[in-house]
Parts: sequence; structure tokens; C-alpha cells
Amino acid sequence: MIEVPWRQPPLTRQQQHDLFMLLLEDDTEDAPWMMMGDLQFWSASSLAHSLRSYAREQGLGWYVASMLPIEYDWPNAARKKVLAPDLFVAFVPERARISFDATAEGGFPPFVLEVVSPSSATRDAREKLIAYDLLHVREYALFTPREGTDSRLEGYRRGAAGLEPWPPDEQGRLHSDVLGLHLLVRGSLLQAQTVDGRVLLTPEEADLARRHAETARQRAEEEVERLRRELERRRGGTSAR
Repeated sequence: MIEVPWRQPPLTRQQQHDLFMLLLEDDTEDAPWMMMGDLQFWSASSLAHSLRSYAREQGLGWYVASMLPIEYDWPNAARKKVLAPDLFVAFVPERARISFDATAEGGFPPFVLEVVSPSSATRDAREKLIAYDLLHVREYALFTPREGTDSRLEGYRRGAAGLEPWPPDEQGRLHSDVLGLHLLVRGSLLQAQTVDGRVLLTPEEADLARRHAETARQRAEEEVERLRRELERRRGGTSAR
């Protein structure tokens, strides 16, 4: 009798997704793609600071985090798996965390940003795109900072078929429905802009603006004092006559 070789039936789409997520490596501190240079670090941290300040100013109740591990459950995984986006925004109470438990917090954050470095380019553009799609992220932005004017911004947002290309507007901005803000490139930084055109300042820009305002206030006070003294001098001169 001729033996018919046994063949594995083809995997369903869901089985392929499950296998991908089970085999997806965690984001750990020693992973090679977690290395980032100054351009990547300051891009992520500056935007996180400005979004956090804006949320507090507007009373939005956002939780903004940068490079914080997100733990999530996946069927048949022996333990919680971990991804650590360079920045994410979740609609949960703001408090100090050492990690974000997606199950306990009610789901994976809806807005995720990765700042692309040479060591993370393939993982950010391919593996994390699939993972964030399967984790039901609503918007996934990727920013590649470069010295000068060649920085690149692209993204994906949820449509009928999952995460789909996120087209920029005529000014090259991505409008985030999740945040209600535009994302725009300014040199080697990614910044946010309100719909009425106000750019959210980085910590350095905010500090410089405060110093300029303080200088202007002091000059105004000095001018008021000078005018007061001049008025008193003139009044004194009038009385002497």
C-alpha cells in the first residue's frame, strides 16, 4: 500500500494572526530596536510633554506616556506580552504608573506613536503595524526625525478593513481624530497644533516664551514707574511756580 504523506491543513486568517502575536518578541530594554539616539528621544519626550500640558490645560482627562511598557493578554500566551510605544495617549485617569495593563485599563491605548530609528525601522513599519492593528489601535503615527528639513511623518488609522494609510493634508499634517489635533513636522521635531492654528510648545519653547513674557512684564512695569516719576516731577514743578 502506498502511504499518503500527511499534510498540515492551511492556517485560517485568525490562526495566522494568533501565531504572529504569540511569536512577536516583546519590547525589552535590551532589545536592539529599543536603542534610540538624541533625535528620537527628544522628539518623543518633547511631544509627550506638550500633549500632557495641553490635556491638563483643557481638562481632557488624558493619560500621556512615553516609552512606558504596555502589558496585554493574548489567547494561549503563557504570560502577558509587552509592547512599549515611544508615545501613547489613553483615555484613563492620569496617575503615576510603571506599566500600563491594557486589560485592567479597559483596552489598548487608541493613539500610538513610534519615533523611527535605524534599528527600529523594520519592526515599526511591519511587525508593529500588524500588532497594533490586531490590538485595535485607532491611530498609529510614525515619525522619522532627521537633521534639517527631511524628517518624515506617516501613519495609519482605523477604517473598515483595519488600519489603513492615513493621508496627510495639503500642508503635510496628519489630523488626529483621537486627539482633535494636527500633527506636523517642524525640523527634527514632531509637534501638535490645534485646529485654530496654535502650535503646542515644547518645554524649551514654553520656557523661552515665559522668559520673554517676564522680560516684557518687567519692562512694562519699569515704563509705568518712569512715567509715574515724570508725572510727579511735572506736578512738583507746577506747584513751585
